[in-house]
Amino acid sequence: MDYDVIVTGGGPAGIAAARAAAESGARVLLVERCGFLGGSPTASLVGTIGGLYSRNGDAIDYTVGGLARECAETLKERGQAYGPIPWELTALLPHIPWGYKQLCDEWVAAAETLDLLLHTCLIEASVESGRITVLRLQTRAGEKPISAPVYIDASGDGDLAYLSGAVMEGSPVQFPSMNFYMQNVNIGEALTAGLATLQTLIKEAIDTGEYDLPRGGGAVIPTMRPGEVIVAMGRIALDGRPVDCTDPEQLTYAELEGRRQAVLLADFLRSKMPGFSEAYLADTPCRVGIRATRRLVGRYVLTGEDVLGAAEFPDGICRSAWPVELHAEGKGTTLEFPPPGKTYTVPLGAMLPVEVENLLVAGRCLSATLEGQASARVSGTCMAMGEAAGIAAEMASKKGGTTAEVDVSVLRTRLEERGAVL
Repeated sequence: MDYDVIVTGGGPAGIAAARAAAESGARVLLVERCGFLGGSPTASLVGTIGGLYSRNGDAIDYTVGGLARECAETLKERGQAYGPIPWELTALLPHIPWGYKQLCDEWVAAAETLDLLLHTCLIEASVESGRITVLRLQTRAGEKPISAPVYIDASGDGDLAYLSGAVMEGSPVQFPSMNFYMQNVNIGEALTAGLATLQTLIKEAIDTGEYDLPRGGGAVIPTMRPGEVIVAMGRIALDGRPVDCTDPEQLTYAELEGRRQAVLLADFLRSKMPGFSEAYLADTPCRVGIRATRRLVGRYVLTGEDVLGAAEFPDGICRSAWPVELHAEGKGTTLEFPPPGKTYTVPLGAMLPVEVENLLVAGRCLSATLEGQASARVSGTCMAMGEAAGIAAEMASKKGGTTAEVDVSVLRTRLEERGAVL
C-alpha cells in the first residue's frame, strides 16, 4: 500500500480529514482537482462560513470545535474574517477567501505525513469483494494508480462513492449559484442602507419587471478590504428547474449562465443600490457554487426531522444548528430551524456506505435526505465531519480497513481530546 488513507477532495471536509488523519500518524494523500484547496469557500467565493455557531437569543457560541474552530479563530486573528454576525436564528463568519486558501496551504505544509496532489482528478475505482483496491488518478503526467487500506470521499459530489458502487441519490437537488467580487464600493453608504434596503430593491425590480433577477433575495458581503464586497444574489435554473451539476453539459450551462447573471446583477446594484454607483464587477470564481448533487444512501440517512427535532445519536461525531435551507423552488428560499438553543448531531452512520467496507463519506455528499443535506452541507459542519472521518480512517487503517468496525466510543473520546463539541 502506498498510503494509509487517501482523501479525494480538498474542500472543508477533505482538508480537515487529511490533516486529522496525518496528525494521528497516518500516511495520507490528499487529491484535489483544482490548483488550490478550500472547496466552495475559495473556488466558489462563498463569502461566509456557516455551521460554526448556535444562537440562543443574543448569546452566540461555537457549535463545532476542533479544526473548524481553529480555522475560524486563525482567520479572525489575521484580520481575514470577522464575526460572528447574527443571521436569522444562527450566525455567520464572513471571511476573505484568499485567507482561507492560504491557511489550507499552511495546514498541508505543517503535516509531515501528508502528501498533496493538485490538478488531479479521480477517474476510476477498482473494487473487489466490497473493498476499494486501487484508484486511477488523471494527472498532467498521465494516469497514476494509487492505493490505501482506507479511503475518504470528500469530493462534495460523491465521486468516489459513486465510482465504487455505493448506492447514491441524485434527485431532487438545489439550485446552484455564482457569487462574484465587486470593487470600488462605498462600503459605508452601502452598510447604512443595509440589507433591508437591498431586499426591498430586489422585490421592486422583480415586481415591476425592470430587472429579471434570478432570486428574490441575497446579500452583499464586505470582505474587509477597502471597497470590496462579495455579491451572493444568483440562482441558476434550466427550464425552471435546478441544474444537475453532475451532468457535464448542464454544468457547462451553469458556468456560462452564472457569469451572465453576474453581469446583470452588477448592473442592477450600480443602478439601484446605495454605495454602488461607481462600483464594478471585478471577477467571478473559478467554478459555480454547488449546493447539492449526489447524496450517499448509507447505514443511516439523516433527515429533516432529525434536524428540526434536535436529534441525538449515540454515534454522533459533530453538532450543527444550521437550518434546513432550501433553494429548491422558484426565486425564494425557505429556512426551518431547530428549536432555539438546540443542536442536532451528525451520526457516523451517515458517513458509512453499506456496499463499500473501506470507505468513509464526509461533507455535503453524506447520507441524508434532501432536507437533512440542506442543513448539514455548510462549511463548518463539513469541516467537523471531515475531522471525524480522518480520525476514523486512521483507526480503521490499523485494523483491516473496515470503517463500520471503528470503535465509536474511542473515536468520540479522541475527537473530544481534539476540542470537538459532541
